[in-house]
Amino acid sequence: MELGHFKITGHSTKRNWAVYIFVATPKNKKELKKIYVGKVGDNREGCNPVISRVGNHFSHNAIHSQIRNSLGKTENYDYDYHYCHFDKYEIEESLWKIGREKTNELERELNRIVQKNINKNTSELINAYGGNHVSNDEKKRRSELITDKEKAILEKLCAKAL
Repeated sequence: MELGHFKITGHSTKRNWAVYIFVATPKNKKELKKIYVGKVGDNREGCNPVISRVGNHFSHNAIHSQIRNSLGKTENYDYDYHYCHFDKYEIEESLWKIGREKTNELERELNRIVQKNINKNTSELINAYGGNHVSNDEKKRRSELITDKEKAILEKLCAKAL
């Protein structure tokens, strides 16, 4: 029998758009840390709290469990989850579509920042974003969805996580 405990902050239960960095540190120190960059919010409709997304990463449903899918024996790692809320999720369709598109770009930008800053001797990004298939016009349009202030927040999130 094992007793365990972890604390869940109320902040992590908000239904807000958010991006996150999941850091899986292997108990076997010879292995690399595994880094995953993600977002909350479905690419159709919906947005759950970040705490729900954490749990889904360990689900036995392969559609939701990118961490389990990548690591296999999840009990062989310890985890840190760094996130940042951006906007409140709005139920009205025209508003959640805007929030979803912005959050998708925040996730892509955070992924690029992590790629730029990761120490490849100690860590591996398991879901590196390439974006090679995206036209320059589309890249420009997407980049205008987020502000310099938001990009600076992503840089701080990356520095804290890595």
